[in-house]
Amino acid sequence: MTEQSQPTPGQRVERLRRAAGLSRERLAGLASLSPTTVKFIENGKRSLTLRAAQQLAPPLGVRDLGDLFGPTVTLSLDGHPSHPAVEDVRRALTAWHVTMTGEPASTDYLRGASDFAWQTWHTSRQQRTEVGMLLPGLLDATQRAARLHEGPDRRASLALLAQSYHLAQAYLAWHGDRELCWLTVDRGMAAALDADDPLALAQAIWYAAHLLRSTGRGDEAIERLREARGPIEPQVADGPAEYAEMLADLYLCSALTRARAGDQGAWADWQSARDVVHQVLPADYVGLRTRVSRPLVEVYAVMCAVDLGDPDEAQRRAHALDPATIPSTERQGRHYVELARSADLEGAREATLHLLTKADSTSPETVRYSPPARDMLTRLATEAPASIRADAVELAERAGINL
Repeated sequence: MTEQSQPTPGQRVERLRRAAGLSRERLAGLASLSPTTVKFIENGKRSLTLRAAQQLAPPLGVRDLGDLFGPTVTLSLDGHPSHPAVEDVRRALTAWHVTMTGEPASTDYLRGASDFAWQTWHTSRQQRTEVGMLLPGLLDATQRAARLHEGPDRRASLALLAQSYHLAQAYLAWHGDRELCWLTVDRGMAAALDADDPLALAQAIWYAAHLLRSTGRGDEAIERLREARGPIEPQVADGPAEYAEMLADLYLCSALTRARAGDQGAWADWQSARDVVHQVLPADYVGLRTRVSRPLVEVYAVMCAVDLGDPDEAQRRAHALDPATIPSTERQGRHYVELARSADLEGAREATLHLLTKADSTSPETVRYSPPARDMLTRLATEAPASIRADAVELAERAGINL
């Protein structure tokens, strides 16, 4: 067999799956991947990553990953690109202060600092760089306050400390250090439990569910999200708007988790979130940290459709959604990446490049650090028609991709 006729990694996965007598759904379950992911790997619409290959190998009876990648594929062990501020954030997370003295910052000051950091995350075009500068100081200040305050101020400080850990998780999510992400989840959960605040606990579970889903524990994530809704739902009718915001966000997270497992039940959870937002919250409501709002609900609809492998539905959902109405620069950038994924599923390479260019102009760091965006750009830079390849190479290089 010549080099030109070598099967692609996706074709190798499909041949081995068929030889093992496995359906895509069965292989996906055994490998802790979604059926849609397996489908896209096999048909070449998603690259076979080293992590996915390691998950697929045991059920396929593969002992040498070369059997999946073939002799012409070079594997990089560099992982996801790391942001320059990761080490500063790591030091803040692992600086265990045995003793603390002095006066802690007031809870009003800390709340303002936390709100400013979250506002920066959602409004800056370079959100990771700007938040990376704020996070170490915010983590230190909230850690001190949780140790030094007493009574109600301590509980309020613990809730704010949990928010600092959540922001650290959002910052770290795409930088390849899974252990550090788990640390933020565990610390955030512990702080929320000590705060004895149902909203803080629900938010901690929401963040934990995202990491559970990304590590193949989607069923566990859905169960934790269901449990979190229990204390929140009774407060929605008469309580502060934050309870309705949190309930909607829990449903949205559950919808996305189901979609990534290929479960059409995602739409029922999505509809529950939409009902809460449209029936309980004011029409112009925007959550400070979550950005829960009417436009965000529609963003999730596009994401669910893409992850369910339905580009027609994704495009239909996106048709009426003006990206400029999405109340977060970071989420706008991610929305353009989702639209690019939808175009990529249909093999529309010009549209894929156009949408990734829009994402880059909206939020360059979203393209630079987003694994799906980097995957699409890498393929476009090497496989796109000559008429757009130079533009794809330029965008890939701007995003820091070594071709």
